[in-house]
Amino acid sequence: MTSQPSAVASDRYAKAGFHRKGVWRSAVIAVVALMVFVGAVVAIDYLLKPQLNGLALLLVGIVLAVVPAALWLTFFYVQDRVEAEPVGYVGRVFVIGFALAGAVGIPLTNNVFHVQEWLYRSPVATIIGSLLIGAIESFLIYAAVRYYMFDQPEFDERTDGVVYCTAAALGYATAINLQFILNSGGSGLGGSEVYMAELSLAYAAFGGVIGYFLGHAKLERDPVWWLPIGFLITVLLSGLFFVVRGQLETGSISIGVSTALPSIKGLLLAGTLAVAITAIVSLLVHRDVSREIAGLNQAEADPTKGDQQANWGVTAVFVVLLVAGAIGWHFVVNGVTAFDKGMVRGTYPASYGIVSHPNEIMHVADRVGSGAEFIITSKDLQAGRQDVRAISSMLAAQRAADFDNYKLVDTRPTTVNGRQAQLQQFAYVDTGGMVVATIPRVIQGTDYIFMMDNRAVVVTLLSTPEGIGDVDPVFTGFVNSLSLVEGAQLK
Repeated sequence: MTSQPSAVASDRYAKAGFHRKGVWRSAVIAVVALMVFVGAVVAIDYLLKPQLNGLALLLVGIVLAVVPAALWLTFFYVQDRVEAEPVGYVGRVFVIGFALAGAVGIPLTNNVFHVQEWLYRSPVATIIGSLLIGAIESFLIYAAVRYYMFDQPEFDERTDGVVYCTAAALGYATAINLQFILNSGGSGLGGSEVYMAELSLAYAAFGGVIGYFLGHAKLERDPVWWLPIGFLITVLLSGLFFVVRGQLETGSISIGVSTALPSIKGLLLAGTLAVAITAIVSLLVHRDVSREIAGLNQAEADPTKGDQQANWGVTAVFVVLLVAGAIGWHFVVNGVTAFDKGMVRGTYPASYGIVSHPNEIMHVADRVGSGAEFIITSKDLQAGRQDVRAISSMLAAQRAADFDNYKLVDTRPTTVNGRQAQLQQFAYVDTGGMVVATIPRVIQGTDYIFMMDNRAVVVTLLSTPEGIGDVDPVFTGFVNSLSLVEGAQLK
């Protein structure tokens, strides 16, 4: 005998066939309005170049950080005022998303995993970091609605999942935007607004995806795997966005007034994503409503059955992704790559990339993170007529010819893995040579000079004064990994 739906289930189905077209119209209009607003801010910043600084720049930056979310939520109510959700509930979910980002999400990604320091170091790092960010943020956006709104009587339509999850996602994006403004002291208005609008559009799209699955789960007796699959799709979409964005946007936003038009590739990507997700989710909801009206989607029992199991499934997927991300993070941060050049063997950080230079045994650099460079060179010795001091003088002469103000700061003997070496620290000014508009910068460096039978091997670290403290332990590990093979030929 087929069981009949309970009274609660009947109430939950009362509006199952209601398709709120205003939601989709509002989403598209909000995207267009946000693009227009960003264009206006960029035009004012580029043409008028307002001289804002200090507190004024910071306050304006904070206002602009809130505007993208405010525009989006406002259009939902202006365009959908007849069918709109209670303002208090949407605002509540927005605040919960904001709070979860500030209390859990941002500290987890920035302070525990330090994703911002290694996200774009290598293709593998980008994929691992993007999926880790996507898992954390998607789960918190899901949690804001699943634990605080899912069981409320007001969550009674298919589009409610989209509305509430979009609000939670915009709250999350607003928290990230405010953190960016506060950490940067108020950036150039045009560039920062492009960045903040980009995040808001992307996160609204992520919220729309998981919101569709939540809305469907609320009104259907879905299989236990339905919500976990929806969560995983949201994570993959978020990860893919950050991977593609990393390919499109390689620069950074500087503190102060912008002096050039910012790149809008990431913004166009986010806007396209938001419109595409809105269209796809709208079609899916329309299909579900049509099936509901035709009686094809009627559940045979109370649709609350299985909700808890599905929620545990989402949590389990999140935990698995978090553990996998932690393992990947460890590999990216602490992993090494082995090399064998015949006379020199060792390992260098896996996140560093090989730089091709003539007359060098090995040259690797951290192009995305610290910018530090590890270099190994060799110098042929004239029998009986060259020692460590001669090699040091040769290096000094060569660097003084290439750079300004070369200075040997310290030199002393040391021992590395039982082998005698000369340690020297130096500094110089790199003016950029013939490169136009390059700002001169101070470079600090360290040499380890090893004397072999007929040649000297020089292992060098180059870094900025600000970064050398963090890089020096990594370089020390690099030096300690080296094995010098007497009599071997260079490969």
